[in-house]
Amino acid sequence: MITDGKPSCLRLPDGQYYKNSNGLDEHIVERCYTMAAQARKMHIPITTFMIAQDPYLQSFVEEFTRSNKGKAFYTGLKGLGEMIFHDYETNRKKRIN
Repeated sequence: MITDGKPSCLRLPDGQYYKNSNGLDEHIVERCYTMAAQARKMHIPITTFMIAQDPYLQSFVEEFTRSNKGKAFYTGLKGLGEMIFHDYETNRKKRIN
């Protein structure tokens, strides 16, 4: 998954889309965490690449990754080659240059 760290839309059971681009919408965020946990139970790891360095949004990506026990790479537009890597499977963190 490639993201700026801000979930802003989800598909409802009736096929309609619920959108909210203002802040972190609790309904959308909780649904994302639930889906990440469901994917984990199905043995589907999710690797996330976050192309932003906003601590507020980074907290969402961290919790999402923790829910899935996946991996997360964090980087900004400057120094795109440098990434911080989070691996919640082995509980380690390192900087990649």
